[in-house]
Amino acid sequence: MEKKVLLLIMVLTCNFIFSQDYMAGQKRYCETSDAKILDLYDLGFKCLQYKKYHNAATRVFLDIVKKDSTLCDAYFWAGYTLRLQNKPELAIGCYYIADSLSNNKSIEFKQNLAMTGLMVGKIDLARKKYVEMTTFFPDSPEGYYGLALTAPMIGDVDKGLENIKVSIEKYGKRSSEIKSQTELLYGILLTLNKKYEEALPHFEECVSKFKNDDNFNIHYSLSLLKVAEQNNDENGKKKALKIYDKIKNKEEISEKLKNEFKV
Repeated sequence: MEKKVLLLIMVLTCNFIFSQDYMAGQKRYCETSDAKILDLYDLGFKCLQYKKYHNAATRVFLDIVKKDSTLCDAYFWAGYTLRLQNKPELAIGCYYIADSLSNNKSIEFKQNLAMTGLMVGKIDLARKKYVEMTTFFPDSPEGYYGLALTAPMIGDVDKGLENIKVSIEKYGKRSSEIKSQTELLYGILLTLNKKYEEALPHFEECVSKFKNDDNFNIHYSLSLLKVAEQNNDENGKKKALKIYDKIKNKEEISEKLKNEFKV
């Protein structure tokens, strides 16, 4: 189940990109003055606007690197368009080259490489890139969020708890989307750290967003159950079991958590 936690929240990492200028195609880390290449960039971005032309966009960006293999941004955008076409294994190769060529100048390259690594099960690669994000971009919350995100899979949930706290602090005023998903991850990590009572307010912050999600219901019901058992609260137990019954794929609950539920 711990692996499922990541897949649930991973979409958030796509939307946590603060560099709006870069993702709008208004910035490059590896510059060129070649007019033909600049025209190809423009063409690639135009193709990127329409789903039916994503494959054409990939070809355009790959044409750029054929002309100049030092252009990290072209590799990145080729990877980006490949991921949009559900080709994450191919995207990783492009992202990896982009990140290598950029000499640690781009948080976007590391973030997208980490996220796509999670998609294909390359957890160690993702963790490495999140560590690099905290090293080279310490003021950004996103590397810390990534460390918290991978903690259930790596097994260092205590460190994950530390990092989600840092991430929330660095985000400052959070949008409703970011708040709901960071609160969910915070609640999950508290639950996995057996801090059940502390976890409940965080789940309650995002219940409207995730009330039908298995990961939410698994960890929320477990925290409710443990607190109810501690307080001999029969109504609390009933509430926990009611939420537990909403879990659609109970067979995917890990044996460790099943033992906690005593089911």
